[in-house]
Amino acid sequence: MKKYCMISAVLVSLLMLSTACEEGPFDPDGWNTKSHDGFMLKWRVQDSNLEVELTGPSTGWVAVGFAGSYLMHDSNIIIGYVSGSSVNIRDDFGVDSNTHVSDTDLQGGEQNVSGKSGSEASGTTTIFFTIPLNSGDLYDNALSEGQSYNIVFACSAAGADNFTSDYTIITNTSITI
Repeated sequence: MKKYCMISAVLVSLLMLSTACEEGPFDPDGWNTKSHDGFMLKWRVQDSNLEVELTGPSTGWVAVGFAGSYLMHDSNIIIGYVSGSSVNIRDDFGVDSNTHVSDTDLQGGEQNVSGKSGSEASGTTTIFFTIPLNSGDLYDNALSEGQSYNIVFACSAAGADNFTSDYTIITNTSITI
């Protein structure tokens, strides 16, 4: 009995440590998580792709930018919104710290997002998507497993179901892919 109590105490302690971490590597399916300023990012590497789930504090658009130099600048931005049963997700590039445009609006840019889905619930929007770790697109930063990258999160006002409304929240942090 004493042995079982000791094992249970150790397991509970490990569980508490894993849930207290901002970036949690203990998911058995390989998902990592990062919570920051009301956003929740989940990601995992699958073959040569990055699968991502982003939840943000808005019923308008939410976005995550990978590997930029400052806020949106030079980031590979994935932006999406849910309108009724329609999920809209686009691959953008940060042309400066506050502005992004669709990759296809830039010479040689391509849309490199697949596996798109999403939902809205309780004042939040969640988008799920897959991007290549290295798409070869001039406007998508190549990512490597085990490397740290700057990340920017942004969202619009509630109900801004489009790609053009101004952001109401923008914040940055970092993750290790």
